[in-house]
Amino acid sequence: MHLDQSPAEAYRGLAVGLGTTIIDGTPYYLLHVAPQVQYGPWGLGIDGDIHIGTDGRLRKEDWNTTYDYVRWLNYVSYGQQHDDFYLRLGGLEHATIGNGTIVSDYWSNSSYDDRRFGGQARLDLGFFGAEGLNSDFFHPGLIAIRPFTRPFQLVPILWNNWFLRNIQIGVTGAFDFDSNATRIIPNHPPYVVRAPDPTNPSDTIDLVNFDSTHIASPLTTLGADISALLWQSDKTEGRVYADYVRFQRFSDGLMIGARTAFELTDSVFLDLRAERDLFRNQFLPSYYNSFYERDRYDDQANPIDYITKLTLLHDSIGGNGNGFKGGAFINYFDNIQFQGSYLHLDNLIGQDWMQLEFVLPHLPEDIYFRLIYTREEINGASDLFALDDRTIMMSEIGYKPWKWLLLIGDFRWSFAVDASGHLHTQTVIEPRADVIIRF
Repeated sequence: MHLDQSPAEAYRGLAVGLGTTIIDGTPYYLLHVAPQVQYGPWGLGIDGDIHIGTDGRLRKEDWNTTYDYVRWLNYVSYGQQHDDFYLRLGGLEHATIGNGTIVSDYWSNSSYDDRRFGGQARLDLGFFGAEGLNSDFFHPGLIAIRPFTRPFQLVPILWNNWFLRNIQIGVTGAFDFDSNATRIIPNHPPYVVRAPDPTNPSDTIDLVNFDSTHIASPLTTLGADISALLWQSDKTEGRVYADYVRFQRFSDGLMIGARTAFELTDSVFLDLRAERDLFRNQFLPSYYNSFYERDRYDDQANPIDYITKLTLLHDSIGGNGNGFKGGAFINYFDNIQFQGSYLHLDNLIGQDWMQLEFVLPHLPEDIYFRLIYTREEINGASDLFALDDRTIMMSEIGYKPWKWLLLIGDFRWSFAVDASGHLHTQTVIEPRADVIIRF
């Protein structure tokens, strides 16, 4: 499974561009420099943006911390995600550990101004392997690791049994060292007082007076999983899996699932997944997802929402929880590519979560289109699509009139953390033209 890369990511050479960036309605002139090189399995990408205001000054948010310079290094990579050895340093996208029952589609760079520099790696030796991630090498954050084994591959007499040699067993540990990850803050006085946001009078911020509980760091989640292939051929395969997960100091849950992949024709590919979650109080499946960096601490939350993600976990009570998760990947003749997932929780009304990605890689006139849409706290079908503080959306359209010229239009609806540490919604519109010098 893969989605075609954007032409802004697929070239090897030097891109130098000019354009405009409009951030929350404020326009800036844009200078763009982005070399990308490949040497064997190694890759290196630098992505540098210089924003100049209409007053001729550099945008201060781009240069006020040491981290702003680190973000120019977009990635260092070795191999591809499906290889037996894979390494990537930089921003993380679509990061999933194991079956995704703890870390599922995690993003560290969905915020334009708060991008992280972390790492993800995978090693598969057949009978043994491991995968893991670090959300941020420069600040305390999420670290997850999952060693796994196919134990019957070590027993010669069992190696020839097709079913046994494809059984995989893994254990996962996820640890969040961020200080906000362990805070429980009831969203009402005297813990929280709501006040106007001085930087944006149309918004409010939550002034946190104190926490009701601050558990010991790190927030720890442990899991064990087992999976097995049921069938496999040149054009189809299917497997089942089960995961047990426990949040230390809270509760545990069990997930069972099935997944199948098959080719309808030589050019139509489907991958389908269904999962049932079984749990009681104080448990949330796929806890570390694409919204986690926003939800860990959100002082712009509505009165009925949660200041921290841990508060939601703590307050998730009411007897049997349970839920389901479905996912699909579709590739239609390499011209239409789609992947998406939906998580529903039975005992938490208005806490559904959805992730969609849609790519048209080969439109006429060499046009490329990509849309990523993530929404949380969904309350019914009428609440699936909207642009508000419960949505992260990124879209891109690219046009290559000549091999050496690329016209790009980016749009982001995301979030940012201001100089006072307050979180707010952010919009970024960026049209630009890049000249690509290939080498």
